[in-house]
Formats: sequence, C-alpha cells, structure tokens
Amino acid sequence: MPSQGQLELDVRALSEDSAVRALAVVVEERGLLAEASRCPWDDAELSRAVAAGDLAAYLPPGRPEATDGELARAALEYVASLDEDMASTVAEAVEYARSPMERVDPVSLSVTVLVVVLLQTEVAVKRDTRGRWSFTLHKRAMRDAALGRVFTALLSRLTGGK
Repeated sequence: MPSQGQLELDVRALSEDSAVRALAVVVEERGLLAEASRCPWDDAELSRAVAAGDLAAYLPPGRPEATDGELARAALEYVASLDEDMASTVAEAVEYARSPMERVDPVSLSVTVLVVVLLQTEVAVKRDTRGRWSFTLHKRAMRDAALGRVFTALLSRLTGGK
C-alpha cells in the first residue's frame, strides 16, 4: 500500500470520471451501495434542505460550484485519513479506477448521494412531519482539514457554488 502522502497524490491525480468510479467502489466495499440506492431523497431535495438551513453561509464567497470529481476526491482523501483499513480500501479503489480494462460500472447514483451515505456519521438527512427534508452537518472541530474540504465541496455542490 502506498504511503498516506502518496495516496493523497494518487487521489488528487484522478480524472473526474475515475474519482467518481473510485468513490463508488469505496461505497460498495463498505457495504453501503444498497443503502445509497434506497435513499428517499435526491440532489434537488438536498439542495432545498441546505438552502432552508442557511448552510450556504459556511461557504467562502465567490467559490465556484464543486464538480463531481472534486467532491469525490475530497471524500476519498478524508476516508483514507480515517484509519489504515480505509486507506487500504481507497488505495485499491484508486487502482481499480485507474486500470485500463474495459468494464461497465452499474452505479448510476449521484456523487452527492454516495458522499452523504459514506459520511452518514457526519451528515444526517431527515424528513419532518410536513414532508420537508432537513440536512444537518454534525460539526466536529474543523481541525480535520480533509473533512472540512469534503463539507465545503458538498455544500458547494448542493448550493451551486453560491
């Protein structure tokens, strides 16, 4: 397995498509793909929930909307930093995503859904009795720069960079 520093470089070097593919592999390896496919909300509902919660105020002004690849790379970097097992899973996913063989990837879920499901201990999405969705970030000390990058990219994606 590559060093943590090399793994970060490998993740950052992934193309947009390869980063999304690697993220899907990590979600699948963690046994969360079925849960992700059953999510009762979509990106539009999450965007409305973020707007209602005024979470966009946490974004730096003038930052463009994060791409799917940027969000996927930020999530991969964060989960790789959690422990050695996750780092190994991410390293294998990166190798798989970069491999030149022909394959059909059956994942058709949005990157936002994959990230929220993967970070379910950090993000909560709930529906109230009136049918409105809420989006809650379980804020920890933001000393963890990798987690901060994931949250910034996620909020940017959900708010259109606003």
